[in-house]
Amino acid sequence: MSVCDDMHMRIHALVSVPVCMRHIGVDHEVHLQWIPSHVDIYGNEVADNLAKQGTAEPLCSTPSLTFDEIYSIRKNKDLKTWRVPPSHDWYKRNSPGDSIDLACDRADQTALSRFVSGHLRSCSFRHGNKVFPVCTKCGVASASPEHILSFLRLSRETFETDPLLALDFLRVSGFMDGV
Repeated sequence: MSVCDDMHMRIHALVSVPVCMRHIGVDHEVHLQWIPSHVDIYGNEVADNLAKQGTAEPLCSTPSLTFDEIYSIRKNKDLKTWRVPPSHDWYKRNSPGDSIDLACDRADQTALSRFVSGHLRSCSFRHGNKVFPVCTKCGVASASPEHILSFLRLSRETFETDPLLALDFLRVSGFMDGV
């Protein structure tokens, strides 16, 4: 016998109680009396009180979401977030794979892209942080793109307005080796 069959039989027995009482009540007098069977059992009164309090609370009118529905909603929100391009000033393209359009060879385009984005060859990573070597020109500060720009008295706007001029400055001053 399956659980479903057993449950079916119990429901049928409960539904047939009033019918049986009517048939029996024709010839006999019937009295029903509730006899509490879990009296003086530790924790039962607490459980009964909590159950009574629970019946007094309002029912939730909206159905709860399944795990798959919650996952789908979260995934859609994440996808929308990922599809929004970064708002960085150097990010000019619709797709991250594009390069800077310049009338120069690929090596120069790569060098400019690396410099503008801060991904220099001389840069290393320690514990997730960028570490630049000491500047060979001044010997004091680290040779980060910001330091190199200030040392050459250039601005980031120079890379946007005249990138070939900025590339020539890097080449003449000897900073292209680290780029």
